[in-house]
Parts: sequence; structure tokens; C-alpha cells
Amino acid sequence: MPSTPVRRILRSITLVVWIVVLAVGQVGVHTPLGQASSPETLAQAGNAVRRVAAERVGLLETNTLFGVYGRAFGVAPVLGRLGSYKSFDMMAADIQPWVKQIREVNDQKGVIPGVHLIYAMAVPCEPSESCLDYLEAAVKNIVEDYIKPAAQRGWVVVLDTQLGRSDPVAQISRMIERGYLKYDNVHVAIDPEFHVYPDRLDPGVPIGTVNASQVNAAQRLLDDYVRTENLKTRKILIVHQFGDANVRDGVPFMIEDKKTLQVFENVELVINADGFGPPAIKVRKYNLMTDARVYPFIRFRGIKLFFPNPWERHHDDTPPLTVDQIFGLKSAPGDSEMATKPNVVIIA
Repeated sequence: MPSTPVRRILRSITLVVWIVVLAVGQVGVHTPLGQASSPETLAQAGNAVRRVAAERVGLLETNTLFGVYGRAFGVAPVLGRLGSYKSFDMMAADIQPWVKQIREVNDQKGVIPGVHLIYAMAVPCEPSESCLDYLEAAVKNIVEDYIKPAAQRGWVVVLDTQLGRSDPVAQISRMIERGYLKYDNVHVAIDPEFHVYPDRLDPGVPIGTVNASQVNAAQRLLDDYVRTENLKTRKILIVHQFGDANVRDGVPFMIEDKKTLQVFENVELVINADGFGPPAIKVRKYNLMTDARVYPFIRFRGIKLFFPNPWERHHDDTPPLTVDQIFGLKSAPGDSEMATKPNVVIIA
């Protein structure tokens, strides 16, 4: 019988072989039953696995995402600018000046338009209900009406959940089950503001929160899904926030234990500065909530702008930041300057 050190070496070799064999199966290289894998075959499989990971695209590394927020085209414009459009063509015409301006100031990155859909909208409900109204009730076919047409234009679709009595993992699981996330141009946003948890009765009253562990679990689910499905594009996960431990302005910390957020290989996590207000406050909160000295894990940042809405006259920025102010070329009133350029800009 081999000595203990030898047995340890043999076990290590066996473990390595099994890991490579599993990787071979995942990339579609198979060895006939009973036939030993040659060193050349195993090396090719290992290289294939590494190549798939290296070739996977991260949109935000080389692009700015410009999203328009709302329930759907022609639906409830009170909920966001997207509802004021009737079609993709109408949206494309409206955002063209924005896209042009952003392209001129975003360090020569590309600009990808995004249809930011309120997929799961929080609504008042009974204690036994989810407090969520899903987009399937308003849109006949999300894939044919939004996802595929957006892909044909090179655009993305962001499915935004306001959580209600659900949680991030359950919501993403629902999107996966319905086949939405298998499309490379579909990404996810979560809105803690309307999260209803124990001792809370109604969405948004008071302001809701999520724990970093819930966000990490959601990222892990997305990371595993991208890898398992061998998708070409990393998933973007946007987390909206306007209350933060580094701000401390009386708003609940919308991501509790935020310093424990993790980074996952196949997920581009975006901390998005949400909330309406005058430019100086918007810039200050953006800088504090995305401060790399306090939150060194943050790679991608976003900001949401609220324009005057004839259907909703009380919740808009006064005035909205300009593109030059958003990307730090000019100061906002009060000499407030964006410390870092955002990777995501959302207008509502």
C-alpha cells in the first residue's frame, strides 16, 4: 500500500483530473465511455474553459448604459418617461441627442440604450399577498415585444423589480423560469425602496432596505446562471439606492452591511444613485454612496435623473443635471463635482 504522502499526491491528481473532466463536459468536449482522455485532450478542454471565460463580454467595461425608465411603452407615463413613448422608433428619436452628448464625454466608450422596464411593480396589498404586479399582466409577450426588438437594435432590456414581499433571489429565479435571462441583452435591477419585510405593511412606507447578503445571493445566482448557460455576456445587476451609511441624512440604509458586498466574475454590480432632488444634493449623495475609499469593491456606478413629468408634479430634480455635469466637465450649482464618471445613466 502506498505511503501516506504518496496517497495524498494520488488523491490530488485524481481531484485535478475530475475537475478537468467536468470542465470538458461543460464545454462540449466528450470522451467516449471507457476511453481514457489523453493529456492533449485534457489540455484542450482546460484551454477551452479559460477561453470561454476570457471571451465573455462585460458591457460596462467599454460602454455607458443609457436607460429610460418606466412601466412599458404607452403605459402609465406617470411612472416614468418610457411610458410617454409609443414605440422603439419614438424612443430612439427622443434619446438621440442624449446618446450623442454622452458619447462625446464618456472617454470614447460606446453608448448602449436600454429599455428599463418596471417588471415587478410594488402595489398596496393584503398581508397574504406578494404586493407585486408583474409586467406580464400589461404586456402580451415581453420577449417578442421588447427583448427581441431591443436585441435587433443592439439595445438592452433591464427588468426592474420593486421586491414587495419577495426577495432578490426569488425575483431573479422567476425571470429565469420564464426564460427572460437566457437572452444576452437582458439584465436585472432591484429597488430596495419598496421592499416589505417583517413589521412593515405597505411598500415604501417606510423606505425599504435589503441586506448585502441578499444582494450577494442574487449575484451568485446570476453568476452561476451565466456560467451554466454559457452566455456570451455578463449580467448587469443594478441596485437602486438613496439612503446610505456614508450619507446619514435620515434615510434608512437601503443596503445594510454594504461593506460586505462581494464581486462575482460574471456579474457587473452597479450601485445606482436614485432619488430626486436639486443638483448639489444629487452629486453629494452619488459621491458618498459610490466612494471607492469607503466601498473599494465598487467598479460600476449609476445615477438616475427625474425630469419634469406632467402627470407627476412633485417628484423631479430641480433642475436635472446636464450631461456635462454628470460626467464632471462642469460643476453643479454650489461647486459640486462628480468624483467619478457614471457607467450607467437612467432617466425617468
